[in-house]
Amino acid sequence: MERSLRRPGDRERSSTDPIAMIAVQTISTSWTKASRGGSLATMRSRVPKRLPLKMPNEFTDLVWHSIAYSERNKFADPVAVRVVANCEDNRFGCRNAEVELHDDLAILTYRYQTGAPARQFFDKTGTCVAPEHAIKIPNNRWASIEYNGRFSCIDTGNWWYEHMVINVAVGSSISCNCFMATEPIESYTQLARLR
Repeated sequence: MERSLRRPGDRERSSTDPIAMIAVQTISTSWTKASRGGSLATMRSRVPKRLPLKMPNEFTDLVWHSIAYSERNKFADPVAVRVVANCEDNRFGCRNAEVELHDDLAILTYRYQTGAPARQFFDKTGTCVAPEHAIKIPNNRWASIEYNGRFSCIDTGNWWYEHMVINVAVGSSISCNCFMATEPIESYTQLARLR
């Protein structure tokens, strides 16, 4: 039986009604130079960009489903899966993306802040600006942002690569299959060539 997030007694809502629920799915993949090429890179490229949503046992109006893949097990299965009903901020574990919840929609935003290579463009005045892209997600729809980067630990100097996919659905009822059954209203990709 498919579960969905829905308050008991809720009526069907239109796309202009206030949103009742939000589901955020983050799929992160991390690796080192050992997986940059060859068979491990092939395995890494098979990591899914969307999965069935895991639901908490109790009703909640926010679900964060976090899935992490790593070269530790050759990207075969997630090394960590969390399902939580809250988040301390609107970043949901992402370095360069955030989610804002409004009365009748959610906004999923990519905003470059960290990671190599640096991403900069020049605006019409010649001023250097970081890339930014916002997607407005109306009720009963979903959207996705995908980005990558190379990061390093300030204490050890060790570095790693990271690929992140953020899927966000809003609605009065959110199905476990919400990311699998339909296409997103928009997908934004900010992928750099990682060296």
